[in-house]
Amino acid sequence: MGASTDGPPDRVRVLVAHDRNRELLAEWLGDTYEVVSGLDDEGTAADEGGDGGGPFADTDLCLVDPEGFAAHRERLRTWKDRADPVFAPVVLATEEPLSEGLDPESWESIDGLYVVDDVVQIPVEKAVLFRRLENLLSRRSLSTDLARSYERAEERFASLFHATPDPALVLSEGHVIYVNDAFCEAFGVDRDDIHWRHIAELDALPPTTRGEIESQIERVLAAEAENDAAEGAGDGAESPEDLREAAVDDGTDAAVATETGASADDAAAERSAERTETVVVERPDGEERYVETNVKPMILDDRRNVAVVMRDVTERRRRKRELERKNERLEEFASIVSHDLRNPIQVLDGRLSHLEEVADAADPSDDGDPFAGDESLADQVEPMRRSVDRMSDLVEDMLTLAREGTAVDGTEVVALAAVADEAWATTDAPEATLAVDGDLALAADPSRLRQLFENCFRNAADHGPDDVTIRVGDLPDGRGFFVEDDGPGIPPDERAEVFELGHTTSEDGTGLGLGIVSEIVDAHGWSISATESENGGARFEVVTE
Repeated sequence: MGASTDGPPDRVRVLVAHDRNRELLAEWLGDTYEVVSGLDDEGTAADEGGDGGGPFADTDLCLVDPEGFAAHRERLRTWKDRADPVFAPVVLATEEPLSEGLDPESWESIDGLYVVDDVVQIPVEKAVLFRRLENLLSRRSLSTDLARSYERAEERFASLFHATPDPALVLSEGHVIYVNDAFCEAFGVDRDDIHWRHIAELDALPPTTRGEIESQIERVLAAEAENDAAEGAGDGAESPEDLREAAVDDGTDAAVATETGASADDAAAERSAERTETVVVERPDGEERYVETNVKPMILDDRRNVAVVMRDVTERRRRKRELERKNERLEEFASIVSHDLRNPIQVLDGRLSHLEEVADAADPSDDGDPFAGDESLADQVEPMRRSVDRMSDLVEDMLTLAREGTAVDGTEVVALAAVADEAWATTDAPEATLAVDGDLALAADPSRLRQLFENCFRNAADHGPDDVTIRVGDLPDGRGFFVEDDGPGIPPDERAEVFELGHTTSEDGTGLGLGIVSEIVDAHGWSISATESENGGARFEVVTE
């Protein structure tokens, strides 16, 4: 090989005491490699503590004889140690048979590894020597590429780690080996002060919190070990780049099949729950905050470690509690409306129905009619009926807003025409006509979509003539759908206000119908606008994309 395709030739340092052998080796190798004999100024300076990166810093392979090895053994050890994880090969050229004069144990140096990587007995054929050297230099080239890849991975990890906005640290056997800027800032600590400190000694965290995090780590690692055993292969740990997953973990990890046949989503959700817990921490100013800790196993520096990302969820918990209180008040309000208003309205409705029957049977010319005179019984019953019907509509709309709000329980693909027909079947407009033209299918909550149509249909019936025609169809390019009528329409200056709760132009209207429509549209992530139909009536366009 001798050199990489584009780079300079490999540099071989010859540390051979025997003059003739040194000259011969330099001559053989000179045509293929850059040959350096003995120590150069850079190597000597580095060996004495200079900035050269250690002895033989620019050397790719060292070729020694027994005398050279004895003289430079410590330099060779230092060179190999500083080069790690890059392979730094040393070849021993000797005239003595290995079994007679050389003890392999004398070459042992770092972590049980040999300083000498290969032994060549001389005399040796040139082709044999080159083949042995090329094998070692190929190993060095491969290790160099791997080391550079590892460095790039570490750089990516460091960039990602410090860019993570949430406080984060990496623990190795419980000791802090990495901590990001956000952690130092949030808890008022110096990175150097807590480096390699055990988490149990992190005074920045309350003792209870430290214990909870340690317990969480133990559970996560135990669960990970069980997953590894179930999968039957791999170490189950993530690479440094997976810190991003720890920072935004949404529980969608690949699932492990269980004996009970649980689904992939169930297994993923279970592991996500194991990795995430909520603890209480105290900031330097004494304020207690709720923090969601996410523990993620990972491989770093060839060791199994864990990343701990801490996300402040205090505001989220506050908003959740506030929403729960509001929902409780709404439910209480709905119960009051349902009981305290519905019952009296039902009584009024029953009495009014009786009066209507009496009015229908009464003879206006009968002098015994107590309502004979300025106003007949029928004339008085009619406004009473409108008022009772309006109160009933108002109660139903208020209950809808209070109990369903903006929630969508779940979506499924539905045919627009089928849902519109279902809504029309419950619409009280006997003289009105519905025309559905379109084959749009969309993902929606069927119940809420039907409610949307019911309110649009009722709006058209309430504001249009008795024989109003209502059309439902697809928007161009399947972007959504429309509901339009041939009634009086909506003035341009009022179209932006019709979706506001309480807005109405009718004495009998509740002002909630189109407001509920807008709530349903928002709950699905759609948009709605009011415009004019071809016949001058109202047209509502819902964009679902």
